[in-house]
Amino acid sequence: MVQPIDLSRPVYSAVNISISKPEVNSGKTVTNPAEVNNDNGIYNAVKIDIDNPSVKSEPKSIYDYPEAEKIVTYDMLTVNPIQLPEENKDEVSTDEAVEVPAPSYTTIEAEKADTEEKKTSDEVSGLSFRGDAPAVKKPEIIPSEPILPKVDVTLVTENLASSDKDAQAQQMEEIVRLAVMEPEKAKNYLINDIFSELINITNEDATKLTPPTQQQIEARQKLIANIVAVERDQKSIDNLPYKMSDDEVALATMLSPMELTERNKEYAITTLGALSELFIEDYKAKEGKIVPITDAPGVSAIVNALRKDPDSGVKLAAIDALRHINRPEYKEELSAILTLAQTDPNPNVSKAAEKALAELK
Repeated sequence: MVQPIDLSRPVYSAVNISISKPEVNSGKTVTNPAEVNNDNGIYNAVKIDIDNPSVKSEPKSIYDYPEAEKIVTYDMLTVNPIQLPEENKDEVSTDEAVEVPAPSYTTIEAEKADTEEKKTSDEVSGLSFRGDAPAVKKPEIIPSEPILPKVDVTLVTENLASSDKDAQAQQMEEIVRLAVMEPEKAKNYLINDIFSELINITNEDATKLTPPTQQQIEARQKLIANIVAVERDQKSIDNLPYKMSDDEVALATMLSPMELTERNKEYAITTLGALSELFIEDYKAKEGKIVPITDAPGVSAIVNALRKDPDSGVKLAAIDALRHINRPEYKEELSAILTLAQTDPNPNVSKAAEKALAELK
């Protein structure tokens, strides 16, 4: 039941506290007018006494809610489930296509467009609620350099096989220099193709090539006499035995085709000796043993040049090359080779062989 409200009096929804006589009107019938407060309203709260605070009465509800006689459960509710027609219980029509929403993809282009749109809106409004992004240093991309082999085998073999004798000589000088100063790098030359080209140079026949002319021989004799005079006395440089023109000096220093070939054979033998020594040391480091002298690359070509080449300069180069592989394991073989070289008709060759024989370990 809804109680009638007297609209002539104010209605408060809180506590009415009077300083002089704080109280809360409980809504009961007033029998003593002296007890009536000037502010005679209806309060939906409790009365609080400052001196002796207490609750005098319970507030009276404006509305009276009906009370249920018993608890209502879900089973007591009358729910009518939806019933499918009898003919459609077993199967449902699939004639109508079901519309499936298209999947949402996020692409780089979409993200870029969204970023540009946000940026534009911020620029137009002049406001931005996003803080300044921290400066991120982009990684520096260094283009990769082409990976080259440690030794350009193709170029080396081309130089060694070249018909230009000076190109051959320069390449062999480079190999020997590296073998002496940087042996580890020189091991990159331990390749069959390089050994093969060096052996071909060593085996080249120079006897059929053009020797120096008589004019060259005479020019060289004059040049040698002048050099010897200067070595004996530096003052003689102004009073040389022979006055030679520039053309005569150029003719004396020019090598004939036969001499160029013999010179390169000496270079090739020296290069084979240096590389053979590197090969033997490298084989020992990897296999833990000494390779037989007959299996060391290039040694056979060196021995053949010492035994058969008619040029004494080539034989002297072969003796020096054998000194590179002087090891106790090869003493027997080297002793036999050098003993035979002692019988060479050229005194320079025989003396060099005798000296090398005495140095065997």
